[in-house]
Amino acid sequence: MIEYVSPIPAAVQLLERRMEAPVIGNRFPAGQIYPALLIRAAGGTDYSRLQILSRAGDDITAELNIVKAINMLERYAYQLDPIRVESCIRESNPIPTIDEDTGKPEFWCYMRLNHLEA
Repeated sequence: MIEYVSPIPAAVQLLERRMEAPVIGNRFPAGQIYPALLIRAAGGTDYSRLQILSRAGDDITAELNIVKAINMLERYAYQLDPIRVESCIRESNPIPTIDEDTGKPEFWCYMRLNHLEA
């Protein structure tokens, strides 16, 4: 039996090395400076659904950051250590919205991460 491994820490570490904006796991802390990216678990059975969220002071920066993060995850997911990744694919295009708490523009989407430890 293969034990479950959360992909969030590995995904955060992978993107931190390649993004200019801070990358955070699970939830934005109070007082977070933007732009920033968030990666959190959003369900899945036999795979991990990741929610990627990009928040910034303007919508263009938020969109550009999430597109870069999505492309990097799809391209480099095999480097998620110690996760044994089969594939990582975007389930939707980024969706624009405004965060109710901060009033900042944000984009979010789901990604499907197929890995043996799911």
